[in-house]
Amino acid sequence: MNPHYIIDGYNLIHKIPKFKNAMELSLEHSRNRLISFLKAYQSSKNINITLVFDGDNVGYTGATDLSTKRLKIIYSHSPEKADPLIKRLIVKVKNKKSLTLISADNDLINFCKSQGAHVLSPEMFFYQASKHPKQEQMDQKYNQAISPGELDEWMKIFEER
Repeated sequence: MNPHYIIDGYNLIHKIPKFKNAMELSLEHSRNRLISFLKAYQSSKNINITLVFDGDNVGYTGATDLSTKRLKIIYSHSPEKADPLIKRLIVKVKNKKSLTLISADNDLINFCKSQGAHVLSPEMFFYQASKHPKQEQMDQKYNQAISPGELDEWMKIFEER
């Protein structure tokens, strides 16, 4: 089963400067920037994402055309906030081992862990998602520890110069 991420949308926006700074233009601009980022990330990964936002007093116009088959964008309906909706979504997922919550909200984190699912901080998710696929391949290929003997050999080579 494909990995499934449930993202606490405004929590992530407020934790990542790239998206938080975009709120200076508008909240909608910040949301759209996050959605574009997630779509680009999905283009190189086989994952499903559910992005959840509070729908109350946030400039939500009801547009659903930004959702795709693998990226579902959900707004809570007033007076409900996103957190109870996220909890219900977590409960509905049958294979909890494939589920990862992206949030820094302690209540959601504890709930998610109690359900047997994974949790990732917004900062760590952004770091991982920002890496270009080719960069990941290069990191895996070349970021390997060298032995003390190899280090000594390299030190000798550079000392001779």
